[in-house]
Amino acid sequence: MGHVFARLTGFGMTLIPVWPYTFERPDHAPGTVRVTRWEGQTAHTAVVTGPAAQPTIELADARSATEVVEVLAGPDERVWRIETSPFSVEWPEGFSIDSPPAGDTSTPFCLFGPAGSVIYLQGPRSLDRIPPLTQFVAPGQTIVGHRTEAAFEAVELAYQHDGIAWRQCHHLVAFTDTLGLVVTAQSPAAHSDQVRRAAELVARSVRARSGT
Repeated sequence: MGHVFARLTGFGMTLIPVWPYTFERPDHAPGTVRVTRWEGQTAHTAVVTGPAAQPTIELADARSATEVVEVLAGPDERVWRIETSPFSVEWPEGFSIDSPPAGDTSTPFCLFGPAGSVIYLQGPRSLDRIPPLTQFVAPGQTIVGHRTEAAFEAVELAYQHDGIAWRQCHHLVAFTDTLGLVVTAQSPAAHSDQVRRAAELVARSVRARSGT
């Protein structure tokens, strides 16, 4: 099994994918997950429905489920959460969970959504080493929003990419007294409301795991 930075829990299961992987949520099937292990452009897929004690697994281009995913017992919570060693977050609807590219250790996973939109997390790192969000402005970007609420501070930026209006937002979450996470989302402006809501869900749902 390849090195994995994240796993999925909920609906009585813990799903540990084989890298490189994608998790997808089929429509109208809240307790079911489609797990794909990529071998180049070849997809080896297991569609898993819990609970773990008696899972239903449908395979495509895989001889066994263990080639794609390990299915263990997990929490009965009726919400899918993405777990890493230091923290967990809720999985927003409309987004796949993908392993980062080989060699990329800046984020434990990526969330891909409509029209090339992406949400990713960086950290945890010491809060005193994270610059103010208003300094996250890259050349060509303009601040169009800045706010603070109980769960996070956020800044939203506007910019052009290939002649199309885009939005990027950064959310700073202080989830211990000394550690913070930055949740970043970017998308075409036409999809920014949906992507912003998803990023806010991720930011509000951050939980430190035991030992962090």
